[in-house]
Amino acid sequence: MGDDIDLQRIAEDERIARELASGDLRLAYDDTAEVPDLPPPGAPVNVIRPLRIPHDLDVQVRELAEQRGVTISVMLRELIVAGLQDVTARQSDPLAELRHLGAAVQRVADTLALREQRDAA
Repeated sequence: MGDDIDLQRIAEDERIARELASGDLRLAYDDTAEVPDLPPPGAPVNVIRPLRIPHDLDVQVRELAEQRGVTISVMLRELIVAGLQDVTARQSDPLAELRHLGAAVQRVADTLALREQRDAA
């Protein structure tokens, strides 16, 4: 148990806390430090969404991402976009639905092409 606790570090942290509290130690700011660039107004912003999914579904997503040679994040984004397009196509005109079907056919063709490349290797 004693091996896990860094007593010297704890003592040093306590000393610094006491000096800060008493005013004997002050923080110094470097006003000359370079300010990082901010994204321009209107730039796309990514939002992190924690997501709980069943393990079996996670395995399927991981396998699909691996087959397509993309990260799991990219795969999840693509699946969400495809799902939103599907919902939108069902609520829109027949021409939009045909475009959706065309995109689905293209995804199948891409998947089959990747399989052929993998099997040939």
